[in-house]
Amino acid sequence: MAYVTLQQLKDRLGASAYARLTDRAAGTTASDVVGQQIVDEAEADANSRLAVRYATPVDLAARPEVATVLAARVLDLAEALAWHTSPLMGDVPDRVRLLRADAVRWFEQVAAGRIHLPAAAPPGSTAAVDDAARSSGGGRAFTAGELDGL
Repeated sequence: MAYVTLQQLKDRLGASAYARLTDRAAGTTASDVVGQQIVDEAEADANSRLAVRYATPVDLAARPEVATVLAARVLDLAEALAWHTSPLMGDVPDRVRLLRADAVRWFEQVAAGRIHLPAAAPPGSTAAVDDAARSSGGGRAFTAGELDGL
């Protein structure tokens, strides 16, 4: 299940900005193919950051209470990505840079466990992170007797 839809990105940007940011040739005709690529990349970015702590993608059907907060942050990433990847736009507005920085910081804090997703029960954890202590190895290579009192 996707965190955001193409329509949510369109609504966030508005028709005019969406066309300027997704039309790679003239900046006048909106491209839903490019728009969907932006959404997909933003979601992949979010998943790569969340995967440090949670199994991704987060199952929104099982945890609908996290949908709103994830959608807001993924839309921040998508908006910034639209500006950064548009060959026709100049500088990225400061507002968009700040949105992206805040979203990245939020994802990092979630991954570090300093911010928790607002779920009644936490989403499934990932097997990629295992902080348990481990030891391995065979018998001793040298015993006290073999070292001859060294």
